[in-house]
Amino acid sequence: MSHEQEIQQLAQLLKNAKYIAVLTGAGMSTESGIPDYRSTDGLYRTLTSEEVFDIDRFHHAPQQFYQVIGPLYTSIVQAQPNAGHLALHELEERCGKTVHIATQNIDGLHQKAGSKHVYEVHGTMHTLTCLKCRHQTTDDVHLADFQAGKTVFCEKCGGLMKPDITFYGESLPEEAFTRSMKAFRSCDLAMVLGTSLVVYPAASLPSWRKDGVPLVILNRSHTAADNEAALVVHAGIGEILPEAVKLL
Repeated sequence: MSHEQEIQQLAQLLKNAKYIAVLTGAGMSTESGIPDYRSTDGLYRTLTSEEVFDIDRFHHAPQQFYQVIGPLYTSIVQAQPNAGHLALHELEERCGKTVHIATQNIDGLHQKAGSKHVYEVHGTMHTLTCLKCRHQTTDDVHLADFQAGKTVFCEKCGGLMKPDITFYGESLPEEAFTRSMKAFRSCDLAMVLGTSLVVYPAASLPSWRKDGVPLVILNRSHTAADNEAALVVHAGIGEILPEAVKLL
């Protein structure tokens, strides 16, 4: 099937839908200049993502996390929504669809694009919490430390500050994940954008859709759910989604 045919088919699925549930991953933000940390030429060249984001490792050697996360944080601060993010907002704003987005990303780009219903199932980089006194602060307070790759400490008690993202070994934010499950359970179209569906439990979200609800997967590589999807497109999100939305 050609990309033109895929775009036409996607547009028809979007046209027929009223309530769209979306799961987005790192591939959603690469076109905004944020590295896909799982790619072989991506951000992590000496440590795997599992090591960088391991909660036990963070407690014992937080400096390793902050040294590696610095470049990613700078990318997040400077990044702007790309055509894919804007297309999801357009589905709400111009096309009148109800769109609920569960995102594995920690960059806030869906919110920057104007999407109303965004559930950050892996947390956010934009706030930090002290592991000692539980004082919470915003990322801009520690901007210089982040950019320098320095470990961030609490300005109140001197304790170690941890960004409010979900590390390996931690539970997902309960409210965000519950709302995400409800969205997929209620939708009449499910979409997976820019994730290979390998990180659980977030990867399980599309399976919550009701029987008969079509699944669309738009990801550059194959996923474990390709064989159950109504449409699979192995291409960039910015190449396909905006063109389909234009046809509505």
